[in-house]
Amino acid sequence: MYLQRFSLLDPGQARRQVWAQRCFCVALALLLVLSEVFSSNIQATLPQLSHLARLALTGGAVLLLGAKIVLLTDYPHRWQPVVAALVLLYTAFAAWYGDDIWFFLAALVGLGAKDVDLRDALRVYLAASVAGLVLVQLLHFATPLMPYNFYCRNWDFGYGHYNGFGARLVGVFLAWAWLRHDKMRWFDWLGLAALFVFTYKVPGSRGAAGAMAALLVLFAVQRFVPRLFDNKIWYALAIALPIGLAAFSLYAGYVYNPEWPYERMALLLLSIFLSGRFEIWHNVFWSSDLSWLGGLPTDGDEHHAIDNAFLAIPMNKGYLGAILVAVFFLLLLWRLAKHRHATEVLCLVALTLYIFMENKPFLLSANPLLLLAPCVFFTERRAPAEESLPVVCKRP
Repeated sequence: MYLQRFSLLDPGQARRQVWAQRCFCVALALLLVLSEVFSSNIQATLPQLSHLARLALTGGAVLLLGAKIVLLTDYPHRWQPVVAALVLLYTAFAAWYGDDIWFFLAALVGLGAKDVDLRDALRVYLAASVAGLVLVQLLHFATPLMPYNFYCRNWDFGYGHYNGFGARLVGVFLAWAWLRHDKMRWFDWLGLAALFVFTYKVPGSRGAAGAMAALLVLFAVQRFVPRLFDNKIWYALAIALPIGLAAFSLYAGYVYNPEWPYERMALLLLSIFLSGRFEIWHNVFWSSDLSWLGGLPTDGDEHHAIDNAFLAIPMNKGYLGAILVAVFFLLLLWRLAKHRHATEVLCLVALTLYIFMENKPFLLSANPLLLLAPCVFFTERRAPAEESLPVVCKRP
């Protein structure tokens, strides 16, 4: 943006675009190394190195994304940099107040994705994610750097909790399926199916495995009946899904009685199927002192951890944050539906099912769909429906 105002420093449109792409992809890789490697159990065995690495990776990514947003991004309308500044100001405050740095980093990634080749970015995302996951597993099983921690019914695979491993796996799955959708071959289907089976059988992360299974089924049906997911009825159902799941989360947690759950047998059986989540929602969410700004922890010990983003966001981000995040997500779904980007809507449906079971919507390594944020922040309200949005997949 500002480089254009100084002719001596401006390298020109073509070179500026190359620099912007490189800045964004390097920052993406740094954040994925931060999440995949230095957010693992290595923090306990090498605390000083991990602390320095986390500072360097976070600082480097913030500087690169800041340079991309401020210096290397074109804003054809005056309101666009104002929106970017307001988003960064709010998310920085909310991240500090709620002790959730990934909320701010997610906003940086979303804003930095403007005018970026998303296919190249997803290739970098996949390479960095897979490399980080493989490295952590090698260190976990072959060295004492990633100590074995048993939790509940499974070990943690180097991430403190098996669902932390599942979150990284679902990120790889979503990025792979999204990137390859238009050119899916038999080995893609086989690889994605194998990743689903692995996630369900090995770490046993049900939320991640459920989202994977849902997206596999949706993609398979779309392949044979593409028009089924390209009509107003389906788009309305997709937009209604997060609203319905949020309402059900509030209702189930409120009416569930952990002292005598048998009075509502249907809820009890569903809660058992969902690993006892209704009791957690009742004890953690409905006993919390909610406020407009939030600040409550939603991870850690059994008194704070809550595996449902629809309930965790109002706890940690407050009523204000919950409203803003809901508006963002629903507006993203609505714009994708308006412009008939059916495949991206299917990916968001799978993500919605995942965050109903887990609390990782802002963790980059679990949510590559953060790259769709420019569709909300920078798309004109009156843009014609025939105009394509900055997405990856072709329209039906």
